[in-house]
Amino acid sequence: MLAYDIETIAPQQEDGSFPPWPLHRPVAIGFAAAAYREGSWSFDIEALVIKDGADEADLIRAADTRMATVSLVTGYNSAQFDALVLRLAAQRCRVWDAKALGNHAGAHRYSGEHADLADLYGSYGRKVGLAQLCDAVGIPVKTDVGGGDVGGLWEAGETERIRRYVMEDAVATLCLYFAWTAGRAGDEALVTRPMAALARHIECSPDLSHLQTFIDCALMRWCRPRALKADVAASLERVTARLRREQEERTFKMS
Repeated sequence: MLAYDIETIAPQQEDGSFPPWPLHRPVAIGFAAAAYREGSWSFDIEALVIKDGADEADLIRAADTRMATVSLVTGYNSAQFDALVLRLAAQRCRVWDAKALGNHAGAHRYSGEHADLADLYGSYGRKVGLAQLCDAVGIPVKTDVGGGDVGGLWEAGETERIRRYVMEDAVATLCLYFAWTAGRAGDEALVTRPMAALARHIECSPDLSHLQTFIDCALMRWCRPRALKADVAASLERVTARLRREQEERTFKMS
């Protein structure tokens, strides 16, 4: 799965309202990919900012490449903003082969291939901000920068702060997705085990030290001891299944 978030700049509106999405130009994108294989989680977390040597087309291609390699994409208000902004930017940059991005921008809201958490948490009704939900669940978000700061930071050339901010939002979205799936399935292991694995990944990655707040957050403190219990139970189940299989094989050979 892939959680992502974009940051944009747009001309200020005379009435102070949020600019319509076609006026937005993407300047940064954060990715938080997670995969579960053979009993363990792995993560790939990064972010690109235009002034880091990338241009708008690079952001488009990066999003398309990553979306093409996963079975599920999640974001926050992504179906009604992020994906639409990126699809229009692709056309502006004449990037016509961004098929995966186009598919997610046009995904049916109930199809399941694009999980917009703003829709899922709001039951396809009234939406709230990402920060409100993260605060309620105990996930850190917007700890240093907010979306309204991006324009000024970009003009000032403070791309590192933008990079860290968009990466933080992508990771927060991934954590919120884990919380959503656990609540939907009624299985706490769907949040405890990946969250604990995410903490270990951040702890072992010096370049992710700015994400330390996720290791210390309320949800993580709740998840880690329970994840250990779940891991022990899963290991015991695997050992029991292996021993049972070996016993059955011995019985078959003797018969």
